[in-house]
Amino acid sequence: MLPLCLKPINFGSWEQEAWEDYRDRLSLPADEAVLEFYRQVVYDHFDHFNEHYPQLDLDDYALSIEYVTAQEASESIRYFHNQPMTEWGWQYDQFKSRNQNYMIYQRMAKDLTPPFPPVVVATESLADDGWRVYGRDLHLIEGTHRLSYLGRMLELGEILPTSLHKFVLLRPRLSSSDD
Repeated sequence: MLPLCLKPINFGSWEQEAWEDYRDRLSLPADEAVLEFYRQVVYDHFDHFNEHYPQLDLDDYALSIEYVTAQEASESIRYFHNQPMTEWGWQYDQFKSRNQNYMIYQRMAKDLTPPFPPVVVATESLADDGWRVYGRDLHLIEGTHRLSYLGRMLELGEILPTSLHKFVLLRPRLSSSDD
């Protein structure tokens, strides 16, 4: 669970603390994985994260940027109830048919990769709890549209199975007894 000290000032309101001010207040390091995680998850979806991942203590996880092939992403990244994230594939088709002015679609259609990396967590340390049934072995925390679009692009042959895509990965830190 994210501690309240990480919650943006005036979270969820029109007066929410600006990203740059938030970044400065927390003295976030200039590390891509850390900045992407904080921007996409902590800054934009604080309450959502705490509701869905109450067991996840950031101190127990290392953040890194990992490159995964489209095929590996399709086969190994899951969402709640261990389901593949295909929910928005139909939207990709619809947006493609009318060249929709939606930034994520436009950038993915042009660059053939997400405009910013989806966030996933290795779930070996997360226990399912009631309705919280996590994807195994990698669970998608943030990026449902991006991962759905990527999978649809793979199905349509617009990207190769071997194409590489950037992800933010949270992986449990090794305990001192594991060293």
